[in-house]
This record gives sequence, structure tokens and C-alpha cells, in this order.
Amino acid sequence: MPRHVAIQPGRLYPQPGYSVQIDKEGKWTATQIFLCHRSSAIALMPRPGTVHPEINFIQVSQVTASFTEGDLAEITCQYAGAEEKEEADEKNNAVYTMGLSLSEEPLLSHPRYKDLEDKEREAIQLIQSGKDKDDQGNKLRDKVESAPGKEVLAKIERGQTSYYSPRVTWRESWVRDKPAKSSDLNDIGNISEPSGPVPELAGGRNWLLNGVSQSQEGKSFRIEMEWLASDRGGWDEDIYKEGEE
Repeated sequence: MPRHVAIQPGRLYPQPGYSVQIDKEGKWTATQIFLCHRSSAIALMPRPGTVHPEINFIQVSQVTASFTEGDLAEITCQYAGAEEKEEADEKNNAVYTMGLSLSEEPLLSHPRYKDLEDKEREAIQLIQSGKDKDDQGNKLRDKVESAPGKEVLAKIERGQTSYYSPRVTWRESWVRDKPAKSSDLNDIGNISEPSGPVPELAGGRNWLLNGVSQSQEGKSFRIEMEWLASDRGGWDEDIYKEGEE
């Protein structure tokens, strides 16, 4: 280590040793230490966005200054970034994860009751809201005649108004050197086929692009896309139009 007398005010001294690593999503990080005179530390501290002295595709994401005895200051810079790649190669380091969970849905939306006649469904919904007669004074219960209708009404009357439906999500994450594409953002809320080794769905189910998130560190942008699997029969194409390629 240089002696204190060799550290001149107004100069930043990069130390020869530094560490570099790359993670599974393609983000590069490095740690570089600089020395300077303590009176110059604040002015000379590299600011976020400063390019690494030797690796031109990573930038400062965080800086820490430590003031030691005498006139010496030690500045530690954390760098992050991603290599520039062709779009076709950008997802070579993509990571895929699947999530399984349950969501609470109205009991009347269960596939077991999908074939209820409209008059029965409406009558059950009115009973569920606290009414016992329609506008003409007819008993709503008399309109519920089918076995499935009577079954679901009995469940609702004993307090079972919802059921748990399985939900499957598929996520893709990767790191690139630029922000998310506008075409990815425009497809949110549309029927869309996920990337990667996505599991095959049965029962006419398909996927909906549920969200896109982005976080920046240095010159790296971590993109995560999430798709949500439908129930049986798929997402309604009249509402969730097919995403553009």
C-alpha cells in the first residue's frame, strides 16, 4: 500500500486488484477500490453511472468512502452492467420459474355450475344479495329448479359462497443492457404464449401476459415477465385479444 505521503490531494489512485463476477441471469458486477487524500474524497468519489476504468460495459451503482487515520481515504465502488448482445442471443441466460397457488373465486363461477340457466343464476344471485322475491312478487327460490341449481343454492345458504381455484404462473427473467421493449409492455393483459420450457396446459387453458417489471443497477436492466394460466376453456378472446408478435 502506498505511504500516506505519496497520496496527493486532487488525485484518485485506482488499486491494481479488483474482483469481477457474472450471475446466472447475465448481470456482471465488479468491486474496485481507490485511494485518495481525505480532503479530496467527496469531490473525487466516482458518481453512479461512471464507467469502470477497464470494463466499459459496467458502471458504478454504489460508492462508499472510508476515512482512515492520517490523510488517507479509501473509496469502494460497486459496478454493474450487462454485455451488449444481439436480440436473438439476449435471453441465453434467462431464468424460468413456475408458481402454483390458490385464488378465491365466486362459487357460481365453478365449472360444475357453468351450465345453469340464466334465470336460475340470476335468481341465486338475488337470493345471495338478500332478496327473496322478484319485482313481480314471485318467490326467487321457485325459479331454482335444476339439481345443480338447488345444490349450489344449498351451499350458499350454509355460507359457502366461494371456492379455491388453482393458479399457475410462469416467470421469465434476464438481464440486458437496455430497458424493456415497448412491444413487451403493450402486450400486458393480452393472451400470449410464454417463452422458455413452459409446461403444457390441459383442458383448453392458455396464458395471459400478467405483468412486466424492470429494475436497474448500474448499466444492467433486469427484466421479469409473468404469465398467468387461465381456467378450463381459456381466456376470453373477445376481452383478452391475442398479443401481437
